[in-house]
Amino acid sequence: MQEQSTGAKPKTATLIKPLTGFTGTAKLWKLSDPLDGNDFVVTSATVAPYTGAETYIFPTDSDGKVLSWGELDGSYRGGLDHEEALQGAGYEVIS
Repeated sequence: MQEQSTGAKPKTATLIKPLTGFTGTAKLWKLSDPLDGNDFVVTSATVAPYTGAETYIFPTDSDGKVLSWGELDGSYRGGLDHEEALQGAGYEVIS
């Protein structure tokens, strides 16, 4: 769902750094507006056994430590695109 232009500043996700220790690729992001109460998130894009390509968003601390493995809004199956996941959660991506 897209918001109508009201002159409000768009929500942004700013890339902090790539992360290691994940299958596939993972990136740490700082959000201008919290997502489910989280100022930092990681996007993880991987090909999972049996289910295929997926890109999930997880809450993290500022160092990239995952706080919960529950997927946040914007997570999706069928692709490996960090930016698409964040856009699906309503954020404009700043790399």
